Order: sequence, then structure tokens, then C-alpha cells
Amino acid sequence: MSVTRKFAAMAGGIALIGGLLAGSAGAVSAAEATPQAASACPSGWFCVWSGKNYTGHMQKVAGKNADLTKYSVFQNFKSWYNHGKSCDYKWYVKKNHKGASGVIPRGAKGTGDRHWYQKSNKWVNCR
Repeated sequence: MSVTRKFAAMAGGIALIGGLLAGSAGAVSAAEATPQAASACPSGWFCVWSGKNYTGHMQKVAGKNADLTKYSVFQNFKSWYNHGKSCDYKWYVKKNHKGASGVIPRGAKGTGDRHWYQKSNKWVNCR
């Protein structure tokens, strides 16, 4: 490959990377760019973050909630942590504790690219 072709390929790669960075810079706020550790979730709460790896906006709940839709983060989150003191966290896909559900054991946490949502919750299996 000639020097001119190598330079053109390298310049194209730099332009592509620069475009990706510039395109994402306007979409990510400074608060979302600063990672938060899962430990930011207070003891006794269930916490979710809008971004993966516990980044973005965090929302926390304690107690029984018949309607989580008032918390926008619960409708589209990528990280979660059950920092409950003595109970497992049960979530539902519909308001008023209806529809499909699942249980997240006390101390469990997760993160990834998948988008999650919850419409209501309660605490179960308390010890």
C-alpha cells in the first residue's frame, strides 16, 4: 500500500472516530458521563440507573409501590441493585402488583446493554 493510501486510510479512521465522539458528546450529560458505583445505593433501598455500569441518573425506592411509572428511570434502566437490609425485591410489569413478575434477591445487582422496566414492586421473603 502506498504512503498516500495509508495516510488516507488513517485519516478516514480518525474522522470516523471523531464523528462518533462528536455525535455522542451532545447526547450525554456531564452527570451521565461520571460513573457511579453501585455502592451509591443506600442500604435498605432498591436502586436503578439509566446507564449501564451504574452510570446516568439513579432512582431509588423503598417500601411497596403500586405505581413506579412516576419515576421515569424505572421505565428504561440498564443497571440495578437490591441493597435491601433483609428482604428480596419483587417487581411487576404492570401497575398495582399485576402481570409478570420476578424476584431479585437481597444483595443482587446487574448491568448491561438491555433496557429494563418495572411498573410496581414490593418486598418479599423478609428475614
